[in-house]
Amino acid sequence: MEIIKNTEYTLNQLIYLVESLSSIELTRPVKIINGSSLGQHTRHIIEFYLEFNNGYEVGTVCYDDRERNVVFENSHFIIISKLKHIIETLKDCDLKKSLKVKSNYGLNNGIKTLSNSSASREIVYVLDHTIHHMAIIKIAMQAEFSHIEFNKNMGIAPSTIRNNNKVCAQ
Repeated sequence: MEIIKNTEYTLNQLIYLVESLSSIELTRPVKIINGSSLGQHTRHIIEFYLEFNNGYEVGTVCYDDRERNVVFENSHFIIISKLKHIIETLKDCDLKKSLKVKSNYGLNNGIKTLSNSSASREIVYVLDHTIHHMAIIKIAMQAEFSHIEFNKNMGIAPSTIRNNNKVCAQ
């Protein structure tokens, strides 16, 4: 269950961040992150969790089939509601449940490959993916929204935090 707790911790960081942003800050293109907005990165995170949830129900996850719904990048209320719903949904997952992951690893619209996985493995994958995007968000925050406070560990992998704590304790 630690992976669920870590996911909840990470998504709560994102909720706090979204609550701290104005609508303009959420949606404004940020040059240092290739002109994408913080909202677009948040949408991307949400949609990976939604695809996991959909796939969990049917036994096959396909992250390629994300909806790409702009309301998940523009509406504070919807973003926060979705993130809270994701947290609650993950608490009910059977981490040992077998899943298939369907993906097209090429650049064309070729055949999708099926791989064996588990709910636990996919939650780890989506959490790692979330941390990666939160690191990108953090870069944008430091460059253009330095007036907003955020957790110093945002966008840092748990293994790095553990290592940093170990080094500091020595």
